[in-house]
Amino acid sequence: MGSITPSVSDPKQVFKTPWIETPLVESACLSRAAGCRIFLKLENVQPSGSFKSRAMGNQILSHLRNPAYANRPVHFYASSGGNAGLAAVCAARSLGYPCTVVVPVSTKPLMLEKLRAAGAADVVRHGETFSEAGEYMREVIMKNGSPGEEDVAKIALHPFDNQPIWEGNSTIVDELEKQLPRAASVEEDEVYRGRALPLDAVLCSVGGGGLLNGLVMGLEKRRCQKQKDYTSVNHSSSSSSSQPSPIHLLAIETAGTDSLAAAVAKNSLVSLPRITSQATSLGAIRVSETTFQYAVAPPPGIKVHSTVLSDADAARGVLRLADDERLLVELACGVCVEAAIGDASTATSVSGAAGTGGQSTKKRKRGSGSPSVSHRDEGYGDDRLSSTENETDQEHDPDTGDAVSSAVPRFQSKLKQLVPDLNPQSRVVIIVCGGSNVTIDMAGEWRKMLQEGWV
Repeated sequence: MGSITPSVSDPKQVFKTPWIETPLVESACLSRAAGCRIFLKLENVQPSGSFKSRAMGNQILSHLRNPAYANRPVHFYASSGGNAGLAAVCAARSLGYPCTVVVPVSTKPLMLEKLRAAGAADVVRHGETFSEAGEYMREVIMKNGSPGEEDVAKIALHPFDNQPIWEGNSTIVDELEKQLPRAASVEEDEVYRGRALPLDAVLCSVGGGGLLNGLVMGLEKRRCQKQKDYTSVNHSSSSSSSQPSPIHLLAIETAGTDSLAAAVAKNSLVSLPRITSQATSLGAIRVSETTFQYAVAPPPGIKVHSTVLSDADAARGVLRLADDERLLVELACGVCVEAAIGDASTATSVSGAAGTGGQSTKKRKRGSGSPSVSHRDEGYGDDRLSSTENETDQEHDPDTGDAVSSAVPRFQSKLKQLVPDLNPQSRVVIIVCGGSNVTIDMAGEWRKMLQEGWV
């Protein structure tokens, strides 16, 4: 293995970037359903199929630039439930280096095939979680070398918790700065003046927190730069007298992977006993310390909301993207779409700024009409047929028969619940994080389960 492992000959060498700038597209269908402008940041088109190309790619680059590895053969090792390992293999191979991946035994055959097809030096299965897989990787796989490997630099890659990962993910913000449309009027320009970006909210999935950390870091960097530019132009160190409204960052998890929501609710880092969600790409039993701190005390100009939806909600989001945008993504990605569109009454909300939380037990109302009803339930529940405004259940006066409005809101998205002042011109970005552990057959099975009452 050592004989075919390339060496880093010059730490000042300029390496190519193992990820791409991804498109930002405005979705007419999702915008109409959400009642605001929905932009999709298409991280699903990265070389590995997910945003992890940025995270793992930048982490690999940080090691290759380290003078300690100059003139030595290098071999990378990644522990991952799937997507991070696939991104590590794709990035390492594109730069000419081998990468071995250790995955939990629960990793699906589809992902094992993708890892091998991408060119992994080896794929090892061990442990129930990627934490156990990582420990086995470091303590056994990396220590049991073969003859001739004495000088090989064996480098362990973390799936979400280090600075180069977050810096890689922060490049999403750099691209959004160029891609978001400019203010179309003086009034709109005034609304976004002082914000890091001309933006109202960002929705992202949370596993270990690497993506959220990168977004917060990128937004904070951009805010500080704009403040510096403003001060320079106005020749004053004082900021504007009125503080701009914050950019809302919705951190979305599925029930059974909700380690961030649990931590925010208890105001302390929490380790889940096990992962019970089908969205295994979010399967970190404990978020990073930085993620927790950003959630409970974000930098100025950012407000973080920790929100939990069900696996069924995540499946609805997957189907929305497949039907409306012809995009196929994992449950871990689809959950963000449903948070922007679906019924708020099915979800748990924890305000990251307040550090408190509560849970609603009201379930999504299912389509219960007769088979002759012209609108066929496509597996979303009946919220696709609702208006974008907050609706209310209609009751009737028993004496007059007139319709009266109840106090229970219907079909209000988590986005509208947490950011109630959004309007049709408000700008919301969904990070379409992607994921490779999904097939058309899986999406078809989810549709069938939803039609049969999956909640």
